[in-house]
Amino acid sequence: MSNQVENGDEVSLLYPGHYSLNKKQHIDKDTTFKKITVYELLNPISIPLLSGIPSPRDYLKNVDINIYIDFLKGLDVEVIHVHTLMGLNKELITAAQKLNIKTIFTSHDYFGICPKVNLIDLQGEICTDYNNGKNCITCNANGYSNSLVTLMQSKTYRILKNSPILKKLRAYKQSLIIKKNKDLTKPDQKQIEEKDDNKINASINKNSNQSALGYVTLRKYYIDILNNIDFIHYNSSVSKYAYEKYIKKENSRVLNITHSNIKDSRIKKNYNAEKPLKITYIGSIEKYKGLYFLLDVLKKLLKNDINNWNLDVYGKNVNIDTNHFMKKVEIKGTYDYTQLENIFKNTDVLIVPSIWYETFGYIALEAFSYGVPVIITDLVGFKDMINPGVTGIIIKASEDELYNNLQSIIKDRERLSYINQNIIELPSIYTMEKHTQDVMELYRR
Repeated sequence: MSNQVENGDEVSLLYPGHYSLNKKQHIDKDTTFKKITVYELLNPISIPLLSGIPSPRDYLKNVDINIYIDFLKGLDVEVIHVHTLMGLNKELITAAQKLNIKTIFTSHDYFGICPKVNLIDLQGEICTDYNNGKNCITCNANGYSNSLVTLMQSKTYRILKNSPILKKLRAYKQSLIIKKNKDLTKPDQKQIEEKDDNKINASINKNSNQSALGYVTLRKYYIDILNNIDFIHYNSSVSKYAYEKYIKKENSRVLNITHSNIKDSRIKKNYNAEKPLKITYIGSIEKYKGLYFLLDVLKKLLKNDINNWNLDVYGKNVNIDTNHFMKKVEIKGTYDYTQLENIFKNTDVLIVPSIWYETFGYIALEAFSYGVPVIITDLVGFKDMINPGVTGIIIKASEDELYNNLQSIIKDRERLSYINQNIIELPSIYTMEKHTQDVMELYRR
């Protein structure tokens, strides 16, 4: 938006905000930000973030369409660009249609087809069948309550959210959710025995069916929105593949993304096979991010006496036992963005071992901008920006494939030198300036 403003366009931002004593939904003007006119939608649909939705019916509320018609008329809008379905009322899209305003949606996440955003089930596997909403019940059981979500959207929380005590409370809440999710995957034998009474079972089944129907209705609500949006911008072929299991949209295009901090910082790297290969992982500890998958492969390498490597792990709340890795795995913890340059200077290869449909994967683009070769699974959207074997290494999410590729580059660093050189020789890195031009072309189309 900042780049669009610099190019002479008039840009406004509408975001779902806090709740007022007047429960009626309305739109207020907020403080202008870098020449971007900002508007706040008061009393919106709740914003669950990544916590899940334990009560889907709370998210299915009709609002007065005239709120949006009057708002859009006042702005003289030509294009509405939706970056997430969270907090979005279908009435906004209907109002746009009535006013002949074009709409475009970017697939940054999977909210709408998955209440938990990532299409991952409790076992950390890709969700391929939500079982008519029944699987969503346990998957979303530990989501934040509506009252807690309301609190988190308040102005007070906005001011205090980075205070030490609230950071600790969030971390504690997250640890409880992780523990409960593990417990949900292991049936309690005592509980099973206590549910022999047919009346209790009938009541449970009735409630479950009603809850499941809520998730079916919620998904249909958002799929209807997507079907009524004029154009879908898929940020990768991976997100396109995932979305097209649920919707078919001819008027769409895959266009990769970037962010404003991406700069061209590519440097020539020197590789020495006599020294340990410096591997870096940057991400969270969740199973679907692939850290455990990577660690299992490294264990196999050690078992086979392939030990000329070290792994640095960056990410918050990463707490894993590294004692059996012979001090070859070091947990570095959280990092500041300003540290990335130094991190990548000390990285021979970045591994993004995701085992979920990762819509893009910014960290791989970060590495690219410093000339660092990456090994990524074919489930990571950034693969679209790689020429396989030339500017990066793309593998299946298979232990054998990762093992073979790591074994190869540990023994022979020429492959990494070749990739590094090819990255350096690329005409450019995909910066926000170029992305802005591409997005404006989508608007013109």
